[in-house]
Amino acid sequence: MRAGGASIIAIIVLGGCQDAGEAGAQPTSTTMIDCSLGGAGGFGRDCSMERVEQDGASFVIVRHPDGAFRRFELGVPGSGLVTADGAQQAEVTDRGGYVEVRVDSDRYHLPVSQ
Repeated sequence: MRAGGASIIAIIVLGGCQDAGEAGAQPTSTTMIDCSLGGAGGFGRDCSMERVEQDGASFVIVRHPDGAFRRFELGVPGSGLVTADGAQQAEVTDRGGYVEVRVDSDRYHLPVSQ
């Protein structure tokens, strides 16, 4: 099931993170999340996630253990969550309690609030 609406994305919770009010501001903390990188079969709590507000837009940045990262824009009308950088678009699936976001061969489990 692909979730295209903002309803799934609007409920992403970043425990402990505070929204940065200024453009380019850094988040105050990060949340560790499960990820499966490069087509790996299993998930490990190896990635971190942070939320950043920049120029009136909300972004989630997922950082890989090797320093690579992906940036997603939240609340895009008609899409909910989109890949903010690169040509590959995010596929979002509601898994009940979290959403699975897939871009190319990378997958991320982002927590949601009920």
